[in-house]
Amino acid sequence: MQGPDVYNVLKGKNIHNLYHANTVTTSCTFLKLGGLASRGYVTDIGLPQTSQYTDSIDKKYGIWYDVFTDTVDIHYRAGRFKFNQYGPVLFVLDLAILKTLPQRSEVFVTKKNPTKWIDGEPIDKRFFTTQEELESSLEVGTFDQMVVIRTRKGILPFPEGTIQIILDDPQRTLSDGTSAFLHATTRIKTAALGNTHIHLTKRICRGDCRCLELYKTFRDFDKFFQ
Repeated sequence: MQGPDVYNVLKGKNIHNLYHANTVTTSCTFLKLGGLASRGYVTDIGLPQTSQYTDSIDKKYGIWYDVFTDTVDIHYRAGRFKFNQYGPVLFVLDLAILKTLPQRSEVFVTKKNPTKWIDGEPIDKRFFTTQEELESSLEVGTFDQMVVIRTRKGILPFPEGTIQIILDDPQRTLSDGTSAFLHATTRIKTAALGNTHIHLTKRICRGDCRCLELYKTFRDFDKFFQ
């Protein structure tokens, strides 16, 4: 599907933003590049990014050069039940970005997370294939249904203006004793300087969010915030 097709459906579902969560290291690379970049693109140009458990799956199923976004803030939506395993940095993009994609871009919406895909299954088991099907079956807030953007270069440039970023405050220090939140804030602002205009805010969790409890025991904590 084309960007405007998906935009019209999402707008009709009262969705106004696209979200992308990642680690501090990968997010800093995005800020330096001026856009959300696919795993494959960042690998090819040799910039730093944090490994993800889905990397082998993305390569296997031909989505290594695609950019993944969500229609909901995963941290806010799921914080009562489970941990956001993508990272503490959340990019919030206006949905209108789908109307100004680079030429020859395509937009897909998954029916299920690629970790649940089965070898040899038809494309219509993995993605919505028409605007009409998407409109009738999209369920807002379903994490399996991700908006996948495929551009010729594997990068989704940020729109002009200021990019909104929400950063988790885990209220924990890194292994070297420095504040994770302050360290991450400094890194993000430094990476954006001269490259991308950002508005960085600290996340305000809902009352029943369990993130602080989960951050206390998270083994890959430094990997998320360094």
